[in-house]
Amino acid sequence: MSASSPSRRRLLIGGGAAAALTALGSPAAARPAPTVTELGPGNADFPLMSATLLRGTLWIGSRNLSPARVVGYELASGRVTASAVLPTGNFVQGSAAFGGALYLGVTDAPQAANLYRYDGTVTALGSVPGADVRDVAVAPDGTVYATGRQKGRAAGPGLYAWSPATGAVTEVASPAPGATQGRAVAATATHAYLGVGSNLAGGGGATRATLFAVDRRTGAVADITPPELRDDVIIRRVTVLGDDLLAVSTEGQPAHVALLDPADHRVLRSFPVPGCKSVTNFQRQGDTVWFTSTEHGVLWRLSLATGALEQLAVPVPDGNSWGLGRDGGTLAGVTEGGTVWTLDLATNAVTTRDLIEAGAPGGAQLGMSVAAGGGRVYVGGNGSLALHDLAAGTVRKLPVPGEAKDTVVLDDGTLYLGVYSSQGIWRYRPGSDAVPVREAALPQEQNRPQVVRWDGDSGLLLLGVQADTTGGGSFVTYRPGSGTPAVHVDPLGPGQLVRAVAAGRGQAFLGGDNAKATGPRGTLAGWDPVAGRELWRLDGALGAGVSSLAVHGHTLYGLTVDGWAFTVDLRGSGRPGFVPAVARRTDLRAVSAANPRLLALGGTLYGVSERTLFRLDRDSLAPTVLVRLDAEWYSGARLAADEDGTLYTLRGRELIAVRP
Repeated sequence: MSASSPSRRRLLIGGGAAAALTALGSPAAARPAPTVTELGPGNADFPLMSATLLRGTLWIGSRNLSPARVVGYELASGRVTASAVLPTGNFVQGSAAFGGALYLGVTDAPQAANLYRYDGTVTALGSVPGADVRDVAVAPDGTVYATGRQKGRAAGPGLYAWSPATGAVTEVASPAPGATQGRAVAATATHAYLGVGSNLAGGGGATRATLFAVDRRTGAVADITPPELRDDVIIRRVTVLGDDLLAVSTEGQPAHVALLDPADHRVLRSFPVPGCKSVTNFQRQGDTVWFTSTEHGVLWRLSLATGALEQLAVPVPDGNSWGLGRDGGTLAGVTEGGTVWTLDLATNAVTTRDLIEAGAPGGAQLGMSVAAGGGRVYVGGNGSLALHDLAAGTVRKLPVPGEAKDTVVLDDGTLYLGVYSSQGIWRYRPGSDAVPVREAALPQEQNRPQVVRWDGDSGLLLLGVQADTTGGGSFVTYRPGSGTPAVHVDPLGPGQLVRAVAAGRGQAFLGGDNAKATGPRGTLAGWDPVAGRELWRLDGALGAGVSSLAVHGHTLYGLTVDGWAFTVDLRGSGRPGFVPAVARRTDLRAVSAANPRLLALGGTLYGVSERTLFRLDRDSLAPTVLVRLDAEWYSGARLAADEDGTLYTLRGRELIAVRP
């Protein structure tokens, strides 16, 4: 996404604003209707999730684009020479080549086709029931194997097979009911392999990294997990590297790689990969094996003869790798922000190419976050931030590894980011930083920031974090420039992540949720952010997780994940013996979708969900709809305001500015 003018900049009366004048809540006639300025796509790019090399062309699957698509990047020309649209799906995550065709698996199509073949024509093969397909592989006889995440399935993630003879998708095995997803598959003439674990919604006894071999003739299932891998989170990749080698990798602290003999599944070699959380994407030539990591952008080289392991190159610094191929003397890979790289094995020279510049048909991706200040608006996506310069009318791509889940602009214009997965706290200082830089790390398991807030009273950044692999989460305080965050793990008790944080009256206020379908959620707590201690707690009063919090005056306002507004009177909350209680509750589900967010701006409360932007009456909590949005976010709508009181959010996938 090079600098360009937004596609549209039109001043409009907000969609649905006329209806909002008589919508739920206090009469809006006393206030003028909001005006809406369309600023173009929030973050337009070609984020990606997979890549497979086939006959000199790297076939790359999109991520968070609609419709989902696959493009062919020709290595010889450095251009995208073909593309195809898939009828369903969000991530094109599973990808394998066989017999001149590409086999693809997609997420977010649990009740529709989620397996496809592409050979110049897209053909739906069938559906892995209820699954976000994470990986596919093809056996020598053309049987396609697949696995993924099947939320709520009692039997856990399954291994499924599509038969070229019958055209049917059938369940092969479901050997790990305690795992939260299947992540890796591979197949030989005699066996199919399934790698599982719990890198999402983990903890609470969930199954960790486990590798199964399934006899393709008898259906017998054997656990063949190398001992060194069992304590890791999940099996990330299983790759057949010729008739004599099976490569297995994990997500862990650090990640591990194991090499097995496919004839009898003996472990030939097993080793940790220093400094890496996850390893994927193997290639082999003779006694040399190459692999990449999904973090840090490192390309590794392993000698099978000596066992020597070395970092060969960093083709894209901090680039999360989602594919690796070899074409003669060239290695080719991709990183999630839309970059293709090649490495000449004779010289180790690296070249990189942006997919949009190479001709990929990108588009507006699902939004992750939004922040505004200093004449700039930032919209987070996969592998990048879009920086909208409002005065210049331009948009610039800023690379960010992973996903900027939440962001905040300080008074001096500095942008701070909480970045998934396990990327920690990043900073972008306009005029000083050429690109965002990592300022502080968080513990690896505290991987998914949910909220970033600035507490001007204490001079601290406040973060609420989710721990995908262990369950629960943390409350983090960080003084900018110090490089050392204070991490309070499970401050609301085991199992509860910290989804909501607000600051005011010298306190930080935390709201809890739970990634699992059952378990504690909805706890509220007041903290002294400087001393790092709890002041008070309120358990079990809400019946749902807390999505967002805001403070105005002596009142804590909140929204639950299922769309209820509530208040807590904070008078006396700084004194010992304070007994908190929910004072008011109002059902907002008529105007709000799941996971709404709150923003206190001056004396006004604003709320946003994927359905609407609304204003809340501070006393009655009655909502007034300001703009109909039908917004497309990855994990719940976001809302930001600049110094002038202009609000920024998405309508569809377009960035809008709202003068309320």
